Amino acid sequence: MKKKKTSAFDQMIQDILDAPLGEKMLEECMAANTALMRRVPLRYRLIALGFAKGQTLEELNETLDQEGCARLYSRSLWEASLIFAFLHGLSYHQWKELQEICRQMRDEQQQEDYFGKQITLKELNRYLEDHSRKEDQQLHTEHLTRVMEEKIARLGNGKEEFRQFLNANIRSFSPVREKTRYYFCKYLYYYLEDKIGQYTQALGKSLPAQEYLAELAVFKGVTQLKRKKRSPRETRDFLMEAGISCREIFDDFNYFYFGYVSLDWLDVLMEYYGNLEDLPALQKKKLAQALRHYYPKMESLGDEEILNWQMEKSKKEEEELDAVYSLDGTDRGYQRNRSGENTVRKYIKGALDLDRTTFICFLLFFGKSTRLCDSLRVTKERLDAILLECGFSKLMAEHDFDGFILRYLDSRDPADLLMEEVTRYARQEENFFFYNMYKDSKNYQQEYRKIMGVD
Repeated sequence: MKKKKTSAFDQMIQDILDAPLGEKMLEECMAANTALMRRVPLRYRLIALGFAKGQTLEELNETLDQEGCARLYSRSLWEASLIFAFLHGLSYHQWKELQEICRQMRDEQQQEDYFGKQITLKELNRYLEDHSRKEDQQLHTEHLTRVMEEKIARLGNGKEEFRQFLNANIRSFSPVREKTRYYFCKYLYYYLEDKIGQYTQALGKSLPAQEYLAELAVFKGVTQLKRKKRSPRETRDFLMEAGISCREIFDDFNYFYFGYVSLDWLDVLMEYYGNLEDLPALQKKKLAQALRHYYPKMESLGDEEILNWQMEKSKKEEEELDAVYSLDGTDRGYQRNRSGENTVRKYIKGALDLDRTTFICFLLFFGKSTRLCDSLRVTKERLDAILLECGFSKLMAEHDFDGFILRYLDSRDPADLLMEEVTRYARQEENFFFYNMYKDSKNYQQEYRKIMGVD
Protein backbone atom coordinates (compact mmCIF):
# COMPACT_ATOMS: atom_id res chain seq x y z
CA MET A 1 0.00 0.00 0.00
CA LYS A 2 1.43 3.39 -1.04
CA LYS A 3 2.28 5.57 1.93
CA LYS A 4 0.46 8.91 1.97
CA LYS A 5 2.83 11.87 1.95
CA THR A 6 2.71 14.42 4.74
CA SER A 7 0.92 17.50 3.43
CA ALA A 8 2.50 20.96 3.53
CA PHE A 9 -0.24 21.95 5.98
CA ASP A 10 0.70 19.08 8.28
CA GLN A 11 4.37 20.07 8.08
CA MET A 12 3.54 23.64 9.05
CA ILE A 13 1.53 22.85 12.17
CA GLN A 14 3.15 19.78 13.63
CA ASP A 15 5.67 21.66 15.82
CA ILE A 16 3.95 24.86 16.91
CA LEU A 17 1.55 23.66 19.59
CA ASP A 18 2.45 24.68 23.12
CA ALA A 19 3.31 22.15 25.81
CA PRO A 20 -0.06 21.97 27.62
CA LEU A 21 -1.82 21.38 24.32
CA GLY A 22 0.83 18.84 23.30
CA GLU A 23 0.06 16.92 26.48
CA LYS A 24 -3.63 16.97 25.55
CA MET A 25 -2.73 15.59 22.13
CA LEU A 26 -0.80 12.69 23.65
CA GLU A 27 -3.72 11.94 25.96
CA GLU A 28 -6.06 11.62 22.99
CA CYS A 29 -3.64 9.29 21.22
CA MET A 30 -2.98 7.11 24.27
CA ALA A 31 -6.74 6.84 24.89
CA ALA A 32 -6.98 5.35 21.37
CA ASN A 33 -9.75 7.78 20.42
CA THR A 34 -9.57 7.08 16.67
CA ALA A 35 -11.78 9.98 15.60
CA LEU A 36 -9.70 12.54 17.48
CA MET A 37 -6.36 10.89 16.71
CA ARG A 38 -6.87 11.57 13.00
CA ARG A 39 -6.88 15.31 13.82
CA VAL A 40 -3.70 15.17 15.88
CA PRO A 41 -0.52 16.36 14.09
CA LEU A 42 1.73 13.52 12.96
CA ARG A 43 4.56 14.32 15.39
CA TYR A 44 2.37 13.77 18.45
CA ARG A 45 0.97 10.53 17.04
CA LEU A 46 4.52 9.24 16.56
CA ILE A 47 5.51 10.17 20.14
CA ALA A 48 2.41 8.34 21.45
CA LEU A 49 3.31 5.34 19.28
CA GLY A 50 6.82 5.46 20.75
CA PHE A 51 5.37 5.04 24.24
CA ALA A 52 3.08 2.24 23.09
CA LYS A 53 5.96 0.36 21.42
CA GLY A 54 8.46 1.02 24.21
CA GLN A 55 10.90 2.72 21.84
CA THR A 56 14.27 4.06 22.93
CA LEU A 57 15.08 7.75 22.45
CA GLU A 58 17.26 6.89 19.46
CA GLU A 59 14.47 4.84 17.82
CA LEU A 60 11.87 7.57 18.36
CA ASN A 61 14.11 10.33 16.99
CA GLU A 62 14.94 8.17 13.98
CA THR A 63 11.20 7.67 13.30
CA LEU A 64 10.59 11.42 13.63
CA ASP A 65 13.44 12.10 11.20
CA GLN A 66 12.11 9.65 8.64
CA GLU A 67 8.67 11.29 8.72
CA GLY A 68 10.07 14.82 8.36
CA CYS A 69 9.20 15.77 11.96
CA ALA A 70 11.39 17.59 14.47
CA ARG A 71 13.39 15.48 16.91
CA LEU A 72 12.69 15.89 20.63
CA TYR A 73 14.13 19.21 21.78
CA SER A 74 16.08 19.33 25.05
CA ARG A 75 15.59 23.07 25.70
CA SER A 76 11.83 22.74 26.02
CA LEU A 77 10.81 21.83 29.57
CA TRP A 78 8.06 19.60 28.27
CA GLU A 79 10.23 17.82 25.69
CA ALA A 80 13.17 17.49 28.10
CA SER A 81 10.89 15.30 30.22
CA LEU A 82 10.08 13.21 27.12
CA ILE A 83 13.79 12.77 26.41
CA PHE A 84 14.32 11.67 30.02
CA ALA A 85 11.41 9.21 29.78
CA PHE A 86 12.54 7.58 26.53
CA LEU A 87 16.18 7.42 27.71
CA HIS A 88 15.14 5.51 30.82
CA GLY A 89 12.36 3.41 29.31
CA LEU A 90 9.62 5.04 31.41
CA SER A 91 6.00 4.26 30.65
CA TYR A 92 3.54 6.91 29.56
CA HIS A 93 2.03 6.98 33.08
CA GLN A 94 5.47 7.36 34.68
CA TRP A 95 6.20 10.24 32.28
CA LYS A 96 2.92 11.87 33.34
CA GLU A 97 4.23 11.98 36.92
CA LEU A 98 7.17 14.10 35.71
CA GLN A 99 4.78 16.69 34.32
CA GLU A 100 3.93 18.04 37.77
CA ILE A 101 7.63 18.84 38.27
CA CYS A 102 7.74 20.55 34.87
CA ARG A 103 4.60 22.54 35.63
CA GLN A 104 6.13 23.85 38.86
CA MET A 105 9.33 24.82 37.07
CA ARG A 106 7.42 26.46 34.23
CA ASP A 107 5.52 28.63 36.71
CA GLU A 108 8.81 29.73 38.31
CA GLN A 109 10.71 30.29 35.06
CA GLN A 110 11.30 33.84 33.88
CA GLN A 111 12.57 34.42 30.34
CA GLU A 112 14.91 37.32 29.70
CA ASP A 113 13.21 39.74 27.33
CA TYR A 114 15.83 41.15 24.98
CA PHE A 115 13.40 43.35 23.09
CA GLY A 116 11.28 46.32 24.05
CA LYS A 117 8.02 47.29 22.45
CA GLN A 118 10.00 48.58 19.47
CA ILE A 119 12.55 46.01 18.25
CA THR A 120 15.89 47.59 17.27
CA LEU A 121 18.98 46.32 15.47
CA LYS A 122 21.00 47.03 18.63
CA GLU A 123 18.74 44.72 20.65
CA LEU A 124 18.89 42.08 17.92
CA ASN A 125 22.69 42.23 18.04
CA ARG A 126 22.69 41.82 21.85
CA TYR A 127 20.43 38.76 21.62
CA LEU A 128 22.73 37.16 19.03
CA GLU A 129 25.94 37.92 20.95
CA ASP A 130 24.49 36.41 24.12
CA HIS A 131 23.69 33.21 22.21
CA SER A 132 26.91 32.99 20.18
CA ARG A 133 30.65 32.59 20.46
CA LYS A 134 32.72 35.01 18.37
CA GLU A 135 35.57 33.86 16.14
CA ASP A 136 37.28 35.85 13.36
CA GLN A 137 34.68 38.65 13.76
CA GLN A 138 31.88 36.15 12.99
CA LEU A 139 29.12 34.91 15.26
CA HIS A 140 28.98 31.13 15.67
CA THR A 141 26.13 29.27 17.30
CA GLU A 142 26.58 27.98 20.82
CA HIS A 143 25.86 24.27 21.09
CA LEU A 144 23.71 24.62 24.22
CA THR A 145 21.02 22.25 22.90
CA ARG A 146 23.61 19.50 22.51
CA VAL A 147 25.04 20.24 25.97
CA MET A 148 21.57 19.94 27.48
CA GLU A 149 21.00 16.60 25.72
CA GLU A 150 24.29 15.29 27.12
CA LYS A 151 23.38 16.43 30.64
CA ILE A 152 20.00 14.66 30.46
CA ALA A 153 21.72 11.50 29.19
CA ARG A 154 23.98 11.44 32.27
CA LEU A 155 21.07 11.60 34.74
CA GLY A 156 19.91 8.63 36.76
CA ASN A 157 16.30 7.54 36.45
CA GLY A 158 15.01 9.14 39.67
CA LYS A 159 12.48 11.98 39.76
CA GLU A 160 14.48 13.97 42.33
CA GLU A 161 17.60 13.95 40.15
CA PHE A 162 15.46 15.14 37.23
CA ARG A 163 14.05 17.96 39.42
CA GLN A 164 17.58 19.05 40.43
CA PHE A 165 18.67 19.07 36.77
CA LEU A 166 15.73 21.30 35.80
CA ASN A 167 16.36 23.62 38.72
CA ALA A 168 20.08 24.00 37.89
CA ASN A 169 19.44 24.63 34.19
CA ILE A 170 16.18 26.58 34.33
CA ARG A 171 17.59 29.61 32.46
CA SER A 172 18.58 27.40 29.52
CA PHE A 173 14.99 26.39 28.79
CA SER A 174 12.82 28.23 26.30
CA PRO A 175 9.11 28.18 25.44
CA VAL A 176 10.03 28.01 21.73
CA ARG A 177 12.61 26.09 19.71
CA GLU A 178 15.35 28.57 20.60
CA LYS A 179 17.89 27.37 18.04
CA THR A 180 15.43 28.02 15.21
CA ARG A 181 14.70 31.48 16.60
CA TYR A 182 18.47 32.11 16.82
CA TYR A 183 19.09 31.31 13.14
CA PHE A 184 16.04 33.32 12.07
CA CYS A 185 17.38 36.35 13.98
CA LYS A 186 20.92 35.77 12.74
CA TYR A 187 20.00 35.82 9.04
CA LEU A 188 17.58 38.71 9.63
CA TYR A 189 20.51 40.59 11.19
CA TYR A 190 22.69 39.94 8.12
CA TYR A 191 19.81 41.06 5.88
CA LEU A 192 19.40 44.35 7.77
CA GLU A 193 23.16 44.97 8.05
CA ASP A 194 23.52 44.50 4.29
CA LYS A 195 20.91 47.18 3.61
CA ILE A 196 22.74 49.59 5.92
CA GLY A 197 26.07 48.69 4.30
CA GLN A 198 24.85 49.41 0.78
CA TYR A 199 23.45 52.80 1.83
CA THR A 200 26.52 53.94 3.82
CA GLN A 201 28.86 52.81 1.01
CA ALA A 202 26.88 54.96 -1.42
CA LEU A 203 27.17 57.90 1.01
CA GLY A 204 30.89 57.38 1.43
CA LYS A 205 31.46 57.46 -2.31
CA SER A 206 29.15 60.47 -2.75
CA LEU A 207 26.92 58.37 -5.02
CA PRO A 208 23.18 59.03 -5.43
CA ALA A 209 21.80 57.17 -2.41
CA GLN A 210 18.07 57.50 -3.05
CA GLU A 211 17.64 53.96 -4.39
CA TYR A 212 19.46 52.58 -1.33
CA LEU A 213 17.43 54.83 0.98
CA ALA A 214 14.26 53.15 -0.32
CA GLU A 215 15.72 49.81 0.84
CA LEU A 216 16.00 51.23 4.37
CA ALA A 217 12.22 51.19 4.71
CA VAL A 218 12.82 48.12 6.89
CA PHE A 219 13.72 50.68 9.58
CA LYS A 220 11.21 53.08 11.10
CA GLY A 221 11.79 56.84 10.90
CA VAL A 222 14.22 56.76 7.96
CA THR A 223 12.65 59.95 6.59
CA GLN A 224 14.89 61.72 9.13
CA LEU A 225 17.87 60.70 6.98
CA LYS A 226 16.47 62.91 4.22
CA ARG A 227 16.11 65.94 6.51
CA LYS A 228 19.56 65.96 8.04
CA LYS A 229 22.83 65.09 6.34
CA ARG A 230 24.76 62.45 8.29
CA SER A 231 28.11 60.75 7.84
CA PRO A 232 28.17 56.95 7.24
CA ARG A 233 29.10 56.46 10.92
CA GLU A 234 26.30 58.73 12.17
CA THR A 235 23.84 57.03 9.82
CA ARG A 236 24.76 53.61 11.15
CA ASP A 237 24.46 54.78 14.77
CA PHE A 238 21.02 56.22 14.01
CA LEU A 239 19.78 53.00 12.37
CA MET A 240 21.10 50.81 15.21
CA GLU A 241 18.67 52.61 17.52
CA ALA A 242 15.80 52.89 15.01
CA GLY A 243 12.87 50.48 15.28
CA ILE A 244 12.77 47.53 12.85
CA SER A 245 9.64 47.46 10.69
CA CYS A 246 8.28 43.91 10.96
CA ARG A 247 5.59 44.88 8.45
CA GLU A 248 8.18 45.86 5.83
CA ILE A 249 10.15 42.64 6.43
CA PHE A 250 7.00 40.60 5.86
CA ASP A 251 6.15 42.70 2.79
CA ASP A 252 9.61 42.00 1.33
CA PHE A 253 9.22 38.31 2.15
CA ASN A 254 5.81 38.31 0.48
CA TYR A 255 7.15 40.08 -2.60
CA PHE A 256 10.08 37.64 -2.84
CA TYR A 257 7.79 34.60 -3.04
CA PHE A 258 4.17 35.53 -3.32
CA GLY A 259 3.73 38.10 -6.07
CA TYR A 260 2.67 35.06 -8.04
CA VAL A 261 2.29 32.09 -5.76
CA SER A 262 -0.09 33.63 -3.23
CA LEU A 263 -2.81 33.07 -5.82
CA ASP A 264 -4.70 29.86 -5.32
CA TRP A 265 -4.96 27.26 -8.08
CA LEU A 266 -8.07 28.78 -9.65
CA ASP A 267 -6.42 32.21 -9.96
CA VAL A 268 -3.38 30.59 -11.55
CA LEU A 269 -5.59 28.73 -14.04
CA MET A 270 -7.33 31.98 -14.97
CA GLU A 271 -3.91 33.53 -15.65
CA TYR A 272 -2.83 30.44 -17.55
CA TYR A 273 -5.84 30.36 -19.85
CA GLY A 274 -5.93 34.13 -20.43
CA ASN A 275 -8.95 35.72 -22.15
CA LEU A 276 -11.82 33.29 -21.56
CA GLU A 277 -13.81 34.54 -24.54
CA ASP A 278 -11.09 33.42 -26.95
CA LEU A 279 -10.57 29.93 -25.49
CA PRO A 280 -10.91 26.88 -27.78
CA ALA A 281 -13.92 24.70 -26.96
CA LEU A 282 -11.86 21.93 -25.29
CA GLN A 283 -10.11 24.36 -22.92
CA LYS A 284 -13.45 26.02 -22.11
CA LYS A 285 -14.83 22.63 -21.15
CA LYS A 286 -11.83 21.88 -18.91
CA LEU A 287 -11.98 25.25 -17.18
CA ALA A 288 -15.76 25.04 -16.70
CA GLN A 289 -15.32 21.64 -15.04
CA ALA A 290 -12.60 23.06 -12.77
CA LEU A 291 -14.93 25.92 -11.80
CA ARG A 292 -17.64 23.44 -10.82
CA HIS A 293 -15.14 21.67 -8.55
CA TYR A 294 -14.19 24.99 -7.00
CA TYR A 295 -17.78 26.23 -6.63
CA PRO A 296 -19.91 23.12 -5.93
CA LYS A 297 -23.06 25.27 -5.67
CA MET A 298 -22.65 26.19 -9.35
CA GLU A 299 -22.63 22.56 -10.47
CA SER A 300 -25.94 22.91 -12.34
CA LEU A 301 -24.68 25.73 -14.61
CA GLY A 302 -23.70 24.95 -18.19
CA ASP A 303 -20.19 25.61 -19.51
CA GLU A 304 -20.96 29.06 -21.00
CA GLU A 305 -23.05 30.09 -17.99
CA ILE A 306 -20.36 29.33 -15.42
CA LEU A 307 -17.62 30.91 -17.57
CA ASN A 308 -19.66 34.12 -17.97
CA TRP A 309 -20.35 34.16 -14.25
CA GLN A 310 -16.62 33.80 -13.52
CA MET A 311 -15.72 36.61 -15.95
CA GLU A 312 -18.13 38.98 -14.22
CA LYS A 313 -16.80 37.94 -10.81
CA SER A 314 -13.16 38.45 -11.90
CA LYS A 315 -13.98 41.86 -13.35
CA LYS A 316 -15.59 42.98 -10.09
CA GLU A 317 -12.65 41.69 -8.01
CA GLU A 318 -10.20 43.51 -10.31
CA GLU A 319 -12.09 46.78 -9.81
CA GLU A 320 -12.03 46.30 -6.04
CA LEU A 321 -8.28 45.62 -6.12
CA ASP A 322 -7.70 48.74 -8.24
CA ALA A 323 -9.43 50.75 -5.52
CA VAL A 324 -7.35 49.12 -2.77
CA TYR A 325 -4.02 49.70 -4.49
CA SER A 326 -4.77 53.14 -5.99
CA LEU A 327 -2.43 55.93 -4.90
CA ASP A 328 -5.20 57.70 -3.01
CA GLY A 329 -6.62 54.51 -1.53
CA THR A 330 -7.14 54.51 2.22
CA ASP A 331 -7.05 50.72 2.69
CA ARG A 332 -4.00 49.55 0.78
CA GLY A 333 -2.38 46.18 0.48
CA TYR A 334 -2.89 42.57 1.41
CA GLN A 335 -2.90 41.16 4.93
CA ARG A 336 -4.51 44.36 6.20
CA ASN A 337 -5.14 42.62 9.53
CA ARG A 338 -1.36 42.83 10.02
CA SER A 339 -1.13 39.14 10.88
CA GLY A 340 2.06 38.75 8.84
CA GLU A 341 3.71 41.68 10.62
CA ASN A 342 2.72 40.34 14.05
CA THR A 343 3.95 36.86 13.17
CA VAL A 344 7.44 38.18 12.31
CA ARG A 345 7.51 40.13 15.59
CA LYS A 346 6.56 36.98 17.53
CA TYR A 347 9.30 34.96 15.79
CA ILE A 348 11.92 37.53 16.84
CA LYS A 349 10.65 37.85 20.42
CA GLY A 350 10.30 34.10 20.95
CA ALA A 351 6.53 34.17 21.38
CA LEU A 352 5.79 31.83 18.46
CA ASP A 353 7.62 28.77 17.18
CA LEU A 354 8.89 28.65 13.63
CA ASP A 355 7.80 25.45 11.92
CA ARG A 356 10.27 23.76 9.57
CA THR A 357 8.56 24.83 6.32
CA THR A 358 8.28 28.52 7.21
CA PHE A 359 11.81 28.49 8.68
CA ILE A 360 13.29 27.18 5.42
CA CYS A 361 11.38 29.77 3.40
CA PHE A 362 12.62 32.65 5.55
CA LEU A 363 16.23 31.41 5.45
CA LEU A 364 16.09 31.26 1.65
CA PHE A 365 14.57 34.74 1.49
CA PHE A 366 17.19 36.29 3.80
CA GLY A 367 20.00 34.35 2.13
CA LYS A 368 19.04 35.19 -1.46
CA SER A 369 18.42 38.88 -0.58
CA THR A 370 21.75 39.45 1.21
CA ARG A 371 25.40 39.62 0.20
CA LEU A 372 26.98 36.87 2.29
CA CYS A 373 30.43 35.31 2.56
CA ASP A 374 30.74 31.77 1.17
CA SER A 375 30.52 30.09 4.60
CA LEU A 376 27.15 31.74 5.33
CA ARG A 377 25.55 31.44 1.90
CA VAL A 378 22.34 29.36 2.01
CA THR A 379 23.33 26.30 0.00
CA LYS A 380 21.97 22.76 0.38
CA GLU A 381 24.91 21.87 2.63
CA ARG A 382 24.50 24.97 4.80
CA LEU A 383 20.73 24.50 5.03
CA ASP A 384 21.12 20.84 6.01
CA ALA A 385 23.61 21.80 8.73
CA ILE A 386 21.25 24.45 10.14
CA LEU A 387 18.24 22.11 10.06
CA LEU A 388 20.16 19.42 11.95
CA GLU A 389 21.36 22.00 14.52
CA CYS A 390 17.70 22.94 15.08
CA GLY A 391 16.61 19.34 15.55
CA PHE A 392 14.85 19.10 12.18
CA SER A 393 15.49 16.47 9.53
CA LYS A 394 17.73 17.57 6.66
CA LEU A 395 16.31 18.03 3.17
CA MET A 396 14.95 14.81 1.69
CA ALA A 397 14.30 14.75 -2.05
CA GLU A 398 11.48 12.19 -1.71
CA HIS A 399 9.33 14.71 0.22
CA ASP A 400 7.41 17.04 -2.09
CA PHE A 401 8.31 20.27 -0.32
CA ASP A 402 11.97 19.36 0.19
CA GLY A 403 12.24 18.20 -3.41
CA PHE A 404 11.02 21.57 -4.60
CA ILE A 405 13.49 23.42 -2.31
CA LEU A 406 16.38 21.33 -3.67
CA ARG A 407 15.39 22.17 -7.24
CA TYR A 408 14.98 25.82 -6.25
CA LEU A 409 18.50 25.94 -4.77
CA ASP A 410 20.03 24.44 -7.93
CA SER A 411 17.97 26.46 -10.41
CA ARG A 412 19.62 29.11 -12.58
CA ASP A 413 16.29 30.94 -12.71
CA PRO A 414 14.39 30.27 -9.44
CA ALA A 415 11.56 32.69 -10.33
CA ASP A 416 10.75 30.74 -13.52
CA LEU A 417 10.91 27.44 -11.63
CA LEU A 418 8.47 28.84 -9.06
CA MET A 419 5.96 29.81 -11.74
CA GLU A 420 6.28 26.49 -13.55
CA GLU A 421 5.70 24.54 -10.33
CA VAL A 422 2.72 26.66 -9.27
CA THR A 423 1.10 26.26 -12.69
CA ARG A 424 1.69 22.51 -12.62
CA TYR A 425 -0.09 22.26 -9.26
CA ALA A 426 -2.91 24.53 -10.46
CA ARG A 427 -3.59 22.32 -13.49
CA GLN A 428 -4.12 19.47 -11.03
CA GLU A 429 -6.54 21.75 -9.13
CA GLU A 430 -4.21 21.94 -6.13
CA ASN A 431 -2.66 24.86 -4.25
CA PHE A 432 1.10 25.18 -4.09
CA PHE A 433 2.96 24.77 -0.75
CA PHE A 434 3.37 28.48 -0.11
CA TYR A 435 -0.29 29.34 -0.68
CA ASN A 436 -1.40 27.99 2.70
CA MET A 437 1.54 29.60 4.48
CA TYR A 438 0.60 32.99 2.99
CA LYS A 439 -3.14 32.62 3.37
CA ASP A 440 -3.04 31.27 6.92
CA SER A 441 -0.29 33.33 8.50
CA LYS A 442 -1.54 32.78 12.03
CA ASN A 443 -0.99 30.78 15.17
CA TYR A 444 -2.57 27.35 14.67
CA GLN A 445 -2.95 26.82 18.41
CA GLN A 446 -6.38 28.48 18.30
CA GLU A 447 -7.44 26.29 15.38
CA TYR A 448 -6.42 23.11 17.17
CA ARG A 449 -7.96 24.18 20.45
CA LYS A 450 -11.29 24.36 18.63
CA ILE A 451 -10.80 21.00 16.92
CA MET A 452 -9.78 19.27 20.13
CA GLY A 453 -12.39 21.04 22.26
CA VAL A 454 -9.72 22.38 24.64
CA ASP A 455 -11.33 25.80 25.12
